[in-house]
Amino acid sequence: MIRITKSTALLVSAALLTLSTAGCDDVEPPPSQGLVIQSADTARPYFHDFGVIQDGTRPVHTFKILNTDPNPVTLKDILPSCSCVVPSVRATAPDGTTTKGSTRGSDPVCTVPSGGTLEIDVALDTKHIRRKNADRLSTIRLRTDSSVTPFLTLELHVLVEQLIQATPWELNLGELPQSAGGSGVTTVVPTSVILDIDIVNARAISGDGLTTSFRLDEQVGRKVWLVKAELEPGLKLGPWKGSMKIQISAPTEDPPTRELILPIRAQIVEDITLRPRRAFLMKANTAGAEFTVKALIPGERIEISSARMMNCPADAFSSTVTPVRPDANGKAAAWKIRVVHGQAAKSSPIDARLLVTLSDGRSLSAALSSR
Repeated sequence: MIRITKSTALLVSAALLTLSTAGCDDVEPPPSQGLVIQSADTARPYFHDFGVIQDGTRPVHTFKILNTDPNPVTLKDILPSCSCVVPSVRATAPDGTTTKGSTRGSDPVCTVPSGGTLEIDVALDTKHIRRKNADRLSTIRLRTDSSVTPFLTLELHVLVEQLIQATPWELNLGELPQSAGGSGVTTVVPTSVILDIDIVNARAISGDGLTTSFRLDEQVGRKVWLVKAELEPGLKLGPWKGSMKIQISAPTEDPPTRELILPIRAQIVEDITLRPRRAFLMKANTAGAEFTVKALIPGERIEISSARMMNCPADAFSSTVTPVRPDANGKAAAWKIRVVHGQAAKSSPIDARLLVTLSDGRSLSAALSSR
């Protein structure tokens, strides 16, 4: 029988106490939370509500995100959900050193030191929001190399208030003949029948050769304005872009004056076009490829003398030319040309050209590939 004396028991108790307290000085740090948003809204910290704002404004909100990771965290990319959201980024180290990030290109945006702060200034450009007077939720997606927070999503709510609505909201004048220019009209209406609104001005603010005008009208018992954009003749061939500013007076609103920027675009082309510029004709296609020659100047009528294939064997294709609603002299504003396979085209790939000659000597051409 083993007897435990009082002194032995005291020694054992002391030893156990020593073992139980030996690791108290080596407390493990709390686990990293990665990138943590710094916001008073703890229920939804990654959300910001711009509320109701006026069309044409550009409010900015800053998200502040703390790096709680013991290592630096690299922001690989930042992806807004639409062009109306314009972010800019900077990283601030604990010592106050600030580094501006880059949101363009394939390189990482920036690196946030441990204990540092990532700040994202988000500007909301209302001119890129097509749907006005309606709730909108936009997002910004962040991708990082943090093992804890590899992805973050910021949310932005806004309702852009607009007192007038333009239909269409963007004027696409289409293809305009270089010698004649062209025009288009948008209809402007108040967004509410009880609003006391008047258009006081509509003027071009960008784009060579653009002039604007407007007039009051009535449609379905409502006051509307017809705003016209006109491009002068002689502009340079190619795509054209411009814009106009519509200014309105709203005495009962705050502020009492508002503006609407309306984008305008067009394609300045030759007076006579051949479309498509390039066609593909598969060997199994027995219907052929159809081309259209069109005089774009109103009232002009043309006549095609010939339509033949170039850069290919003589029997590779055959073509037929048909006027669309010709006059008594055989001239028409538009002509259809159908090109079908011949014997040679079925044997090997061919890259040819369609050459169209008009009765006045002018010529047009388009590419045709057969595979």
